[in-house]
Amino acid sequence: MTLSSIWTAIRNTFKALRNGEFLLRIRADKYYMHIMYLFLLMWLTIMLSLRVDKTLAQVGENKAAIEELRIRHSEKEAELVKLESASETEARLKKMGSKLAMPSVPATIMKKK
Repeated sequence: MTLSSIWTAIRNTFKALRNGEFLLRIRADKYYMHIMYLFLLMWLTIMLSLRVDKTLAQVGENKAAIEELRIRHSEKEAELVKLESASETEARLKKMGSKLAMPSVPATIMKKK
């Protein structure tokens, strides 16, 4: 085969592809439905994989947001525990000028039911 015949074959192939005659030239017209089915399956596979990737990216973002909220919740819980401690409460009462203080003796039960 010479270079000019190879070039002519390539040019004819591209012309057949452009005109839609390629399947007829290679005698694959009887497999047209199979080829269309294959392209449909490939298209569905690509679309599903893109959706899965999008979902996984969203899951990753949500995990990061949940972790940030969990940290914030822990910080607020630590602040509440600190505010509820007896010594901190007494210090805040003294700072506000209140005369309330921690009891010096434990509470006694007056009457049992």
